Amino acid sequence: MREKVLVPGTALGLDRADSESWNQLVERYRLIETQQDGLTTGDAARVRANRSFDLTLRREKKVFSSLTLVAEVSRYLNRRPTEIEDLLTSTKEGIEELVALANEFNEVLYDEIIPRLFRHLYDLDESQTTEEHEVDLIKVPASGYYEVTAAKDKIVTRSEVDSSEAEKSFHLDTYCFDSNSERTLFWDLLREQKVKKIYFTGMLTHGQSDFFIQYIDPDSRTVRSYYPDFVFLREEADGSEKFVIVEVKGEHQIDDSVVQAKKDFAQQIAVASGMEYRIIKSTDARPATLSGFDVRHWRAGTHTQAVPMTPPLAWFLLRPERMRGGAARQFASDRRFHRRIQAESTCRATLEKATHYQ
Repeated sequence: MREKVLVPGTALGLDRADSESWNQLVERYRLIETQQDGLTTGDAARVRANRSFDLTLRREKKVFSSLTLVAEVSRYLNRRPTEIEDLLTSTKEGIEELVALANEFNEVLYDEIIPRLFRHLYDLDESQTTEEHEVDLIKVPASGYYEVTAAKDKIVTRSEVDSSEAEKSFHLDTYCFDSNSERTLFWDLLREQKVKKIYFTGMLTHGQSDFFIQYIDPDSRTVRSYYPDFVFLREEADGSEKFVIVEVKGEHQIDDSVVQAKKDFAQQIAVASGMEYRIIKSTDARPATLSGFDVRHWRAGTHTQAVPMTPPLAWFLLRPERMRGGAARQFASDRRFHRRIQAESTCRATLEKATHYQ
């Protein structure tokens, strides 16, 4: 990256006087309400014209001043506020006009002003460097254990599982799930032969694990850490093995902007590491729609016959892909990835347990 000098009078290319270009730029930020008569597409086809209303002015947005705009740009470009103030003032648009643009559509600041200013300040020479890292799924605290509270029906302990299956999982002695869907998915994958290792990683999400993915929160515009629900090792059709990262979300949450931001960054990390990332609806993680196996046999520990799988278990287990790169193989190291922690858990109350990890 080479630094450049911004020439005074440089135009960032944001001109509200050019109404055609400006409207085209901000069209995606407008809030439009469309009304029509009837509930079906047939009803809509018979209506000559729908009624549309521009509700953009009703959107909640942050109001910037020259001072706060300078502070925000400085935070992103990592340069002194006084320097940023001089740079914004020296542009053709000027700092007051840039404040007005950001106040009309906050998104313009992050999608246009900051990126365009960056391109005027730096030249980038693209290159790619690959680094391998070992990841600790659990940081053992000085006390030797963590305490986690969960509903009794969402707790699974190592002692409940056959010893052969327990060896495939439980980097902690007890898993406390957030939902029945997560618990069901865990049981289904634990007892699937093509799954060689499976760990519930969505339990400790406040810095107790190094297995997290950084993403940019679209609401706060800050870098945050995302802890996926599961990671498991899948045997491929050619005999190789591949890690799969899984997130379970309610159907009403799938299209949430924060969830989609997590998904985008997780997929980038997964592809670069020779892994795979999947986000599934909680309804797809239930026995009837998930496994395609007779879950009653699994619960009794006598599962002997499988029938054709339905999604999403089929998505996880039937793709003949190879593991690429050393990162995934390092990730599979039992010494780091699975500490074989032997620990104990004690009941705190009828519906609660304190989970201890040594």
